[in-house]
This record gives sequence, C-alpha cells and structure tokens, in this order.
Amino acid sequence: MDDRMNVLIVVGGSIGERHLRCFGQVGAEHISLCDSSDAIRQQLAKRYKIASAFSAVDDATRHTWDAVVICTPAHLHVEHALALLPTTRAMLIEKPLATTLDALPDLFEAAKDKPVGVAYVMRGHPAVGCVKKLLSDGRIGALLQVTYTGGQHFPTYRPAYRDIYYARRETGGGAVQDAATHMFDLVQYLVGRFNSVYCDHGHQALEGVDVEDTVHLIARANEGRVMVSLALNQFMAPNESVLQLNGDRGSLRLHLHEHRYAILNHGESRWQWSETLVEDRDDLFRLQAETLLAAARGEGSMRCSLDDARHTLRINLAALESAGQRVVALDDWQGRCS
Repeated sequence: MDDRMNVLIVVGGSIGERHLRCFGQVGAEHISLCDSSDAIRQQLAKRYKIASAFSAVDDATRHTWDAVVICTPAHLHVEHALALLPTTRAMLIEKPLATTLDALPDLFEAAKDKPVGVAYVMRGHPAVGCVKKLLSDGRIGALLQVTYTGGQHFPTYRPAYRDIYYARRETGGGAVQDAATHMFDLVQYLVGRFNSVYCDHGHQALEGVDVEDTVHLIARANEGRVMVSLALNQFMAPNESVLQLNGDRGSLRLHLHEHRYAILNHGESRWQWSETLVEDRDDLFRLQAETLLAAARGEGSMRCSLDDARHTLRINLAALESAGQRVVALDDWQGRCS
C-alpha cells in the first residue's frame, strides 16, 4: 500500500466516518476530511488520524487528491463530484448516484478519462461473487426468477433517520433511494439490466417522516427473460436480507445478513451452505477502499461503473414514478378482461 496517497472524504456523517475508519485500516496514511460542521470535524479529528480538514468543498478543490469519496446527500453528489474531479485521480461516489438524471451528461464528460465509480458495496461481497460465478457456470441452468425479501428496524439501526437526508425524498431519502436501491443494483449486477418496472411503495410505520418505508417492486430483467420480485421495509423486527435465484435446474440463495450463500439442485432436499464469508461488515468497506486506491494507482477498475449506476438511478426514478399507476381497484372491478 502506498501510504503517501492523499485521500479526501467529503462529509463526515455515519457513512463518512465509516470510510475514514476503513481507509485508515487498509493503510491510507494521509486522509483528509471536508465537512461544514465545526463540531463534526473536531469530533472526527479526535477519533481518527486526519491529515487536514476543510469546511467547504471549494477549499478542498485547491489541493490535488489521489482518491476522493463523495458522501454528501445524493442531490449534491454530481455538483461536488464535478468540483473535485479536475484535481482528483480516482473517485468513489456514494449511492445513489444522484436524485435526477439532469446533470449526468456533464459528470460523464468530466469523468471520461478517470476511474469513477459508485459505492454499491454489495458488489464486492465474497458471497455475491461466488453466486455470480455459479450463475455464469450454469450451475442452476437458465435463470428464470429472482425474489428478495428483507429489511430492518430503522429506529434501532439508524436512530438519526429523522434528522438526516433520509427524511426528504429530494435529498435522497425514503426506502427506494436509501435501501431498495442496493437491491436494485445487486440484481442488475447478478442478472442483467432491468427492462420494465412496477412498484408500490408507502409510508407504513416510521415515526417522524412522511417518506416511504416499504417497497414492493416487480420487474423484468435480462431482455425480459428473468422475472424479479422485491419486498423491503424499514420497520420489521429482524435485520434480514434474503435473495433467491431460481433456474430451470436448481436455485441459489444469498443470506446477506449472515454473509453466506447456498445451492440446491432439483432432486435434492437440503441446501448446501457455504461458510460465513464476512466476519465484520467493515470488511466490505475495506475491500471497497482497496479497490479505489488500486484504481488511483492505475491497477484496476471500479466495481460499479457510472453507466451501471445511471441504470440503477433510472430504476429508482421509475419505481418512484410508477407507484399507484395501473392499479385495479377491486371494489369497482366487474371482472372484465381485454
């Protein structure tokens, strides 16, 4: 590891602090922070070894960086990426890429000669890598269907949700843009791009916000050959995340909350489970940090390209737009079909 590399983390919220911690743990010695809050800068400087601190992105643009991580709310991602790209060798942008498609052409133009990726961290999960290889090797035959169920109790795991970006859809809040987008991207990564989307979402339980906390999505992917069903909420008691992929010869299952996977072929009665492949959730972020630093040295590429992240953003926006459309109200339905 080249400990002379200059790394900048833009904004020190919970995800920014995780990046600070994990970059330090993989040997990046010169890590700087940009955050407008004096209290946050002082607090994180006490916890971590920070080379320098900036109160504004404009101040950080006067320096050159080997690697930059953009952790601001999603509606500011493109603005801050464009400001820092001229003085940056490689960049990681937190998910989702943005909240609209409007400024993406400018970002793609600015980033065309640099490694820039988006932090869909599940792409680097070892269990996901194993499942992707089993799919490509044809171990369950032709893939036909993907189902996902998951969620967690947000007041337990993200108690500050009322006071951060999550509270407003315009800043990237709500379950579609916050949690479900990880699964949209993961399915795209494993199966292929989505071709159509229908989504029902709503605010069911979370106190103190009006954004959706529950998402039900159905889609077609991989030229329409794969049917996708996803259900997620942010108030259920268990912290679980289960993805199943069903082919014409067998099935694969990912227990992301347990960091393991399994295969079951037709005619068998028991899942064949892997060992636990990740001991600590920070392992995924350390792998992500190593990927960014390697890309900055010209030794590899980012796991999630801007083009893939743009497609996932389109899924986000289509899901938000489709809710409530083409719904059959059974109270008024007379059983007609066309």
